Amino acid sequence: MKLENVGSFERVEMGGKTVLIPNPTDIPEYKFIGRERIIEKALAAWTCINGTTPLNFRLYGPPGIGKNALVYELARILNKDLYIINGHEELGPEDVACSATMTSKNTIEYVASPLFAAMLRGGIFFFDEIGKTPQSALDPLASVLDDRRSMTSVLAGIHLKAHPDFLCCAALNEDEENGVGLPGFIDERTRPAIYVGYPYVSEVEEILMSRMKEVPDIWVRALLSDFKHVNLSTRNAITLLGYAYRLAKKGNGKSAPLSEKEIKEYIANAYKHIKAGDEDQKKEHNANLKKGLETYTGDLYANQIVSQSKETVH
Repeated sequence: MKLENVGSFERVEMGGKTVLIPNPTDIPEYKFIGRERIIEKALAAWTCINGTTPLNFRLYGPPGIGKNALVYELARILNKDLYIINGHEELGPEDVACSATMTSKNTIEYVASPLFAAMLRGGIFFFDEIGKTPQSALDPLASVLDDRRSMTSVLAGIHLKAHPDFLCCAALNEDEENGVGLPGFIDERTRPAIYVGYPYVSEVEEILMSRMKEVPDIWVRALLSDFKHVNLSTRNAITLLGYAYRLAKKGNGKSAPLSEKEIKEYIANAYKHIKAGDEDQKKEHNANLKKGLETYTGDLYANQIVSQSKETVH
């Protein structure tokens, strides 16, 4: 097998075909906090005992609570390359296996998916937002996630056997897990299903102080004192605190430090803006939808009048 680096890909000759293999994902370098029990469960699922193959677990829970961060930490702990596919409604089987592209020399090169790369190199494959993916795009996973641990790209005409060190996991939101759920053949092959809930307030505090060092500690304490009885995801906490602090830096002309009361007012104002923004977008969407419907029905009614008048003339 011949290897050659090409930008963010590695060109590999496989069975007389040129395949571009993507490089692994860059893992953020920040301190991971909490979730010890979940980390323990995930590592146990990946443990090989007496020659058994590792399990392919899935994480589920509310959005923004750190499922991706958990997978990053697992890759750091195991010191393994990480490859990610983000699921969406337009994803097709070739995106999960191998797609094709035409070069400037009118030759075909095949572009391997992150799954293909992880299987080839023995890395970790993470299928994020798997619940948003059409079933047809998940079909190539059937033979990857069972004892065959292999994948066939019909487009490229390549059958790939997974490296012995290949590991796999997935993630989806709680409403997808508890709603329609995953197709049966994927549900059976991505177990255990590990629930990831909202972090403890103490963990959110430590995460904010670690990730937002430019924000004084009093801001973190003010935020959490007002939201300690609210299910606050890590993502929302970072967004809310960051926005409130920016509002204060932009609009505050005082040189002296703000009081806790003033800080809470900025946080409340930021929260109102964020929530109102959501509502404003919904109202704008509904107004545009109504306007479009009225325009459509008006045009339709006008066309009917024109059509009727033509029939009258004849």
